Amino acid sequence: MHTERELIKAIVEGNEQAFSKLFFQYLPVLKSFAFKFSRSEHATEEIIQDAFVRIWLNRDKLDQVHNVRAYLYKYVSNECLSHLRKRLNEEKLISKLSIHHPKDSNITDELIQLNEINRIVASAVNKLPSQRKKIYQLSRNEGKNIPQIAECLGISQHTVKNALVIALKTIRGELELNGITFILPLLMLFFKEFKIK
Repeated sequence: MHTERELIKAIVEGNEQAFSKLFFQYLPVLKSFAFKFSRSEHATEEIIQDAFVRIWLNRDKLDQVHNVRAYLYKYVSNECLSHLRKRLNEEKLISKLSIHHPKDSNITDELIQLNEINRIVASAVNKLPSQRKKIYQLSRNEGKNIPQIAECLGISQHTVKNALVIALKTIRGELELNGITFILPLLMLFFKEFKIK
């Protein structure tokens, strides 16, 4: 793939390597842009990863894009704007948990938040449609990869991959609604977990 247009065509068709190439091609300028807004390395990582997850989930629209740089900046800008809302939600959640668990409690803030995360994730998984829930559980609870899940359920690997992407987006959305965001580089984990061997 030598041209940007060829990359876009491959991404629309679901090629993760092409998407990874586009990601790393624009990462320096987008990180610089997001950092000017957030003034935080952790927040910048979160903004960039969220933007690219959304771009991947909406990749079918990329073939209509004429200015890729402007399109990527638009997504990153939107994530920058939502960053403030996320921070406010986080602060509200921490404040709420602190009321129920005074500082002299033996339970640490980290443990409280972990329990809250586990509760929200379990609730989000239970709300998934039955097949998507089964696919997620086979992946997370039984450690099966995409080809194994596809064979087990008699469906295509593409269907499995899309179900996992949507399941993760749903779970992440539930966490964000509750003011919990991740600093871990989700996008990089995404490429590792969903690579078809």
